[in-house]
Amino acid sequence: MWQLSISLIAGLLIIGVESWTTETNKKLEDTLMKSYNRKHRPVKKESTTMQIQVYLLISHVEKVDEYEQTMMLHGLLWATWIDEYLQWEPSKYNNTRRIAIDSWKIWQPALSLYNSARGNSWYLHMGGLPASVGSDGKVWASGSFSFYVTCMFDFTNYPYDEQECPIVVADWVYDLSKVNLSDPSGNAPWNKPAVKLSYDPLNNNEAKKHVAGWEVRDTWRRQCYWGPNGCKDESPDGQPEWFWSLIEFGIRIKRHAPYFGLTVILPSLVTSLLTLAVFWIDTSSLAIAMLTFNILLEGLFGWDLLKKLPPGSGGTPKIVSLYGFNLSLTAIAFILHVVINYLENVLPDNLEFPFQMTNITERLRQMSPFSIKGLSFDPQKLLTGDAEEDNLPIVNPDLNPPTIITSESEERSRRTESTENKPIDNSEIPLEDTRQKSQMTETKQENELGHVAQQLYTLRRLMFFLYLIMYVITLPICLL
Repeated sequence: MWQLSISLIAGLLIIGVESWTTETNKKLEDTLMKSYNRKHRPVKKESTTMQIQVYLLISHVEKVDEYEQTMMLHGLLWATWIDEYLQWEPSKYNNTRRIAIDSWKIWQPALSLYNSARGNSWYLHMGGLPASVGSDGKVWASGSFSFYVTCMFDFTNYPYDEQECPIVVADWVYDLSKVNLSDPSGNAPWNKPAVKLSYDPLNNNEAKKHVAGWEVRDTWRRQCYWGPNGCKDESPDGQPEWFWSLIEFGIRIKRHAPYFGLTVILPSLVTSLLTLAVFWIDTSSLAIAMLTFNILLEGLFGWDLLKKLPPGSGGTPKIVSLYGFNLSLTAIAFILHVVINYLENVLPDNLEFPFQMTNITERLRQMSPFSIKGLSFDPQKLLTGDAEEDNLPIVNPDLNPPTIITSESEERSRRTESTENKPIDNSEIPLEDTRQKSQMTETKQENELGHVAQQLYTLRRLMFFLYLIMYVITLPICLL
């Protein structure tokens, strides 16, 4: 029974103390607000410059509009300053050192968003939460914000581009002689905007960084003084009435496109390899057909790329330069093969090129990469192979070269004498052997390249190596 009585007495004492504390705080607030005017700067001397520190917490990036070059941000804003009319002696008010006062009752700096993209969101009013006021007059006010700010994007490095968007805050009413937004600690890392995109208490190991197709990389803070000669970081030497104190917060984001390698880079590499492979095809008609298919493939790829590209801003994206470079080389290769095919069919085989051209092609043909042997899709070659290798004479290594020549000449003279002395009987010559020999002769003549064709073939190999060098130089520049 006595325990219950003690509990009741303790509860009554706590309630009494809280009510007394509440009454004390209310009395203190009434005393402070009795002659307070929130429309004037809270300084007792007009020459006093108020130091105001501003801090940001970015909690969400709602939208990144590439066409309008704007960004929608949400978060919290804090500001702190010294109010000389909100000071008291704690000993006179039950040692109360801090109280909460509604923000709309006290003076606030007229903070404005200078690069706002909307006319109705340029004024920043911290009225969502009560302000915390200390006995020394230091005020902490906070409120939520939704900034729709203008940016300047550059898509030159698309899709690996990084964009920056500033948030410019300044006092709309007072100049530098009345209000200074610079922080005594300067642009220290702890003064830059904090980023907290997720408040999941159960998963604090991995911070959320990706939102709206972008990755938040970093933030920054910069303070400057805006005057007749622009914005300068150093304190002005002239009259402070000519300058305004500005704070520039900023966020740096990077495009997050993990699928870009499969949808854009891989087609570019495939079409480039097809263009290079054409120079190793012997059949001109097949080479022209493959180039035609490659141009159509690059056209489809370009149409798909055009739908993904951001609007034109800054320089030309590197991937677009690579696409135009690849399409141009493919078109040049197509025209080159059409001209070569025309020259092979029109020019006589014994036509000699100028001495300089002939000398270069003859020297290049001595190298294995420029030999007249490539990817042939001729059915006759695929079925019969090289007819010249089958007709090579078998040489006995035990015989000396003079002996071989002597035996061959004697054998030929004997065959000639026997042929002259023996009458020819047409019935003894098989008709099928004659047809086979004639067909083999015609095939051999068709397979042998003329002088013009050989030189044009060497030029094709030379163009292959030129294309290869250009691709090796261009691909890393445009893709990295």
